[in-house]
Amino acid sequence: MAVYLVNMIMVYVWSSFAAYYGRRDDTIQSGWRPNELLVFFPFLFLCIVAGIRYKVGTDFVTYGQMYEFSVNYEKPWHIFGFGVDKAATDPGFTLMLWVLNQISHHPQIMYVTVGMITYFFVIKTLYHYGRPFELSMLLFLGTFHYYASFNGMRQYMVASVLFYAIKFVINGQWTLYFPLVLFCSLFHSSALIMIPVYFIVRTKAWSWMMLVLCMVFLGLTALYDRFVSLFVVMLQGSAYGHYEEWLTTNTNGMNVTKIGVLILPLLLAFFYRKRLRELTPDSDYIANFCLLGFLFGILATKDVIYARFHIYFGLYQLILLPYFTRIFERRTNLFMYVGIAVCFILYSMMLMPFDSSVLPFRTIFSK
Repeated sequence: MAVYLVNMIMVYVWSSFAAYYGRRDDTIQSGWRPNELLVFFPFLFLCIVAGIRYKVGTDFVTYGQMYEFSVNYEKPWHIFGFGVDKAATDPGFTLMLWVLNQISHHPQIMYVTVGMITYFFVIKTLYHYGRPFELSMLLFLGTFHYYASFNGMRQYMVASVLFYAIKFVINGQWTLYFPLVLFCSLFHSSALIMIPVYFIVRTKAWSWMMLVLCMVFLGLTALYDRFVSLFVVMLQGSAYGHYEEWLTTNTNGMNVTKIGVLILPLLLAFFYRKRLRELTPDSDYIANFCLLGFLFGILATKDVIYARFHIYFGLYQLILLPYFTRIFERRTNLFMYVGIAVCFILYSMMLMPFDSSVLPFRTIFSK
């Protein structure tokens, strides 16, 4: 845990320097541009810790096997099904691994590369939308998204790219957003969910449409067992019948504590919605993304597989939470800043011993 704490301190300190030596810039959403040179240092620390890890993260071994298997394709076009009987699953990611294999057969290059891409787009987004920038960066670790990215690596990589593409959502540039989603789906097919999400988040926050959506998700959660039973009947005798046992016996759901963490910022966003809109009209989009994350979190209490969809929405908390350090008078803003920082540091430390297999931390230098 000491490595993670040192990493968190270094990320926060250098992000603070970047914010302090930044400048006012009304051309970006946050209105404050951090120092570009100093932003490199928190990025570097995040990449080093993620890149040198060894057997840290639930999916570490699985991704290592994927990396080794990708070299079995003789030609890159075989990955997409040209000249062979079957295309690879998520061919974009397989192609990426195939190319990396031409450089090195050691899978560590994959962990470094995927981490660099993921953290680049997360920091790039917070650079434009996170204010205070250093608090947004601290929350990337405090909300546990950084540590969770050690698992579900390709999905977090895709989520980070689409996180950066929020500017297309805000500006209504679907002609740019949809092709990007389709490209990302080559790396993880679940990215396709972001096409209907585009239309949902572009509605006014806390509107009747969002209320109906909440009722649908709550209904699905309450009647989940019945829906699963009906689905199992439909699967019987089909090519997907082997999922029957898994659906009926799996009881692993998202920790209820995480649901509380998701709902508190939304409650604040609801009660102070008018003030948020005065601060920035774009807050409606952020609130809608976070609400969807909460709804998928509710559904994930029944089966943790739905938490995979939450990955696409959880990152927007890094923008929403810092809003609450700017909407009150000076003393209250300071109290909110300290309270948010302390609570999420403690939250991440609480999760660390049992979530995502991030402890004990081992490196490639101390296998």
